[in-house]
Amino acid sequence: MTDSPSGPTLLFVDDDIDIQSAARLLLTRRGFHVLAAHNAPEALTRITAQNVDLVLLDLNYAPGATSGAEGLALLKELLALRPHVPVIVVTGHSGVSIAVAAIRAGAADFVMKPWSNERLITLLQNTLQNRRGAPSEIHGEQPFLCGSDFMRRLLEKADRVATTRAHILISGPTGTGKSLLARRICAHATDDVSSLSIDGESCEALPQGGDVWVIDGIERLTPPLQRALADRLDSATAPRIIALTGSIESDPTKFHPALQLHIGTIHIALPPLEGREEDIVALARHFLRYFAARHGYPEPALDDDHLSALAARPWPQNVRELRQVMERFVLRDEVNDTAALVPGTLSPGTLVPGTLAPGTLEDAERSLIETTLRRHGFNVTRAARELGLTRPALYRRMARHGL
Repeated sequence: MTDSPSGPTLLFVDDDIDIQSAARLLLTRRGFHVLAAHNAPEALTRITAQNVDLVLLDLNYAPGATSGAEGLALLKELLALRPHVPVIVVTGHSGVSIAVAAIRAGAADFVMKPWSNERLITLLQNTLQNRRGAPSEIHGEQPFLCGSDFMRRLLEKADRVATTRAHILISGPTGTGKSLLARRICAHATDDVSSLSIDGESCEALPQGGDVWVIDGIERLTPPLQRALADRLDSATAPRIIALTGSIESDPTKFHPALQLHIGTIHIALPPLEGREEDIVALARHFLRYFAARHGYPEPALDDDHLSALAARPWPQNVRELRQVMERFVLRDEVNDTAALVPGTLSPGTLVPGTLAPGTLEDAERSLIETTLRRHGFNVTRAARELGLTRPALYRRMARHGL
């Protein structure tokens, strides 16, 4: 990794390269470390990969866009990922009305184009001094990204119900992003509510507090706990449930009938990654930018042969596996993966050496856990956080696989 800058880090999101260059020159002279992003995907990657103290956010990125809708949508995503990072929106064509809408959506302030350099610097400095909450810290949170129309519609459904009190069941194979989607729903809820994370496998008693319960592996709750939860949900003070499960259709007998009625109000089924070419490409590009920034490595290029190989290969561990493959791709010098950069040398299942090969789910899970533990120097806490498990749940899986 490169040395951390001494001054505050500012992320400037604007599609105009000339404006980016002028702003970088001005802000660097005034002691800021400037990160550039030219669109929403780059901005989301930057803010998840690096510590950011402040965001300067233009509201339009597509050619000819003047509505500010792109920027307002990105503002929502940024605040969900980093609620304590102040965002100052930049508006020109969109006008003051959009700036006011951004303030209502959570922006700290706004500046009009063309701006006065001195006024901009004063605004940035005052915003940093008045920042609420703790400084931004990287904690592994990732945005829920997609590239296909199908997944965008699914995400729109999740965002729409996020502001309600309806219980939500999120199902899907391992590694498809169920926990990420649950955290997104919690972040997009309008009420200031407290949430609790519950591991169904290790839960021994239902908690007493919390407005929202995110229950991972709800089908692993014991039958008495499932019955108790169903009874709790009949009460007027019941918590909102966001339940995560591998597949409710595969074995519906795992659920108490009364509980299934409650949690099945809204069902969001995440599909496997295999065959979703547009989503694979969008996620691969995001992870390349993310790990290049995290490790201080240059971002490798993906040509058509690379993308075709990624789209064609099986993904038994879904997005979680793609993330690992892209990290190895960025770190090719450390794993002697020079062949992976040569066009035409890739074939399905061999993008990088050492990645998970198709096999049984047990073999895939063991390989994933072992790889994650090694990456974190067998620090169970960090490995469990990356895998989306509690420490007790990870210990049980380690014991089951003899790790």
